[in-house]
Amino acid sequence: MPGYEAAPPRRLVTRGQIAGGLAALGLGPKAAGSGSGSGVVIVHTSLRSFGFVVGGAQSVQWALRDAVGPDGTLVMPAFTPQLCHPSTWRSPDLAGTDLAGAAAAMPVFDRQGTPVSRTMGVLPELLRSLPGARRSGHPHVSFVAEGPRADEIVRSHPDAYRLSAQSPLGRLWDLDATVLMLGTPWNKCTALHLAEYDAPYPGRRSGLWALPEAGPDAGPAGTRWREVPEILVWEGDFDALGEAYEASGNPMASTVVGAAVCRAVPLRALVRFATRWLPAHRDLRRAVAPPGWRSVVDADGPLPEGVVRHDV
Repeated sequence: MPGYEAAPPRRLVTRGQIAGGLAALGLGPKAAGSGSGSGVVIVHTSLRSFGFVVGGAQSVQWALRDAVGPDGTLVMPAFTPQLCHPSTWRSPDLAGTDLAGAAAAMPVFDRQGTPVSRTMGVLPELLRSLPGARRSGHPHVSFVAEGPRADEIVRSHPDAYRLSAQSPLGRLWDLDATVLMLGTPWNKCTALHLAEYDAPYPGRRSGLWALPEAGPDAGPAGTRWREVPEILVWEGDFDALGEAYEASGNPMASTVVGAAVCRAVPLRALVRFATRWLPAHRDLRRAVAPPGWRSVVDADGPLPEGVVRHDV
């Protein structure tokens, strides 16, 4: 037909090809138990980046489970931005909305029942649904884990300073985890947020962030909001940070599966590099706080005890 252009063909990718790519990255039961971390892997996946995966998300999950073996633990971010306060909404078509009423009607977080946001991809929601999976309790940035170390990783997740050393990311540091990115860019690498708490870069700020919780009145409009201290995290330069890490010669394995560029990186090496990189390359002193924050102040000094790692 005139003016019609067929979509470019997608690559067909099987579970076996994904498993081969994971092996090329150094993942496997034998590698997981010896020098490449503890068998704990935090995974970021873009299913569509592979091409057409035969069996979809389940094939990827099976390949990951095969790769780490029965002694390995899989971890994924299971974030729920759909539960953020209505004051954070940016959609212009919602102008005039009754924000107070919407806030009172917001569902509270349920570890078992609240689905992972679609913006996180389909793999975290699949992992959450597995019988042995465990999830941390933060209403906005929970993590889901499946495997022998799952409870240890997600057992504690304080409301304040949500992605700091006190969070499951801190447990991943303690366990010498591997960061696995399957077709995702560096700006999706959640572990890099650890460095934002460790590095007092110019323009680092803290403020109050609202979390939903069950109010005294049970029912659809019984939610109340509680503010907690938090630093304003930002992913805007994570791609540049990741490219600098790749060029630095620090440890990393990479391969291509289908059309997806896949990387495996030691979490500790990556966070240490990022902690040095941010003060030299990031300056947010002129940045404007996004909607939903209150009482925003400079946070260029030390953060509370336990939030920052002392062994970076």
